[in-house]
Amino acid sequence: MFVLSCEPATSAVPEWHKELFRGNEEVVSSMEGWSPGSLNLAQAFATKLRTLLAHGDITRLLIDFSCHPEDPERFSRFSKTLTEDQRLKLDERHHRAHLNLLKQRIVEEQRRSGLAIHLTLRTEDRPGMPAVEFLHAGEREIETGFVQRWRTRLQSAVPELSVNSRIDDGSGLSRYLRDQFKLGFGSINVVVARSSFLDGKPIRWDQLKKALLETLPQA
Repeated sequence: MFVLSCEPATSAVPEWHKELFRGNEEVVSSMEGWSPGSLNLAQAFATKLRTLLAHGDITRLLIDFSCHPEDPERFSRFSKTLTEDQRLKLDERHHRAHLNLLKQRIVEEQRRSGLAIHLTLRTEDRPGMPAVEFLHAGEREIETGFVQRWRTRLQSAVPELSVNSRIDDGSGLSRYLRDQFKLGFGSINVVVARSSFLDGKPIRWDQLKKALLETLPQA
């Protein structure tokens, strides 16, 4: 039923692109280059669900895997200085490869169970952000119903936890996948407070992961 992905998983830079960031190594390792805790969260889901995880294999400062494949903003201020041929190779080797893998797994899951729910997982920090936030498409009952059940179960299990859900009106990865799969498919963004991973606030990281996994709807 589930297809898992984590786009901002790493700050890795391939050897042949390291010159691009010379003198800016601290930017690559900063929150701009990746999202700490995201891969750890996604791996916990993959282990619990005994399923494969598709994740970004290079820094988003080269190409942002969470963007639509036609979005020019998938290239950062650094990678926009590359030649058109270099950007095309980045697309083919990394971004397109990631998208093709996701689509393949969605097709396989739909064939196996008749339904595929894509969960893309990441951490984030911004003013006033809740501990957990679910982004979903308002026009897809598969997504709205699933998020409502998960949010209700999570808040019941951990009443003191701040949990929010909102409509995903972006034009990124989830929108692209929804356009590719009209029926029997949903894509939900699971966004968790990065402060939990870095500082154990507002809740310890291990407790937060456990709560999310134990309340995850299975149907």
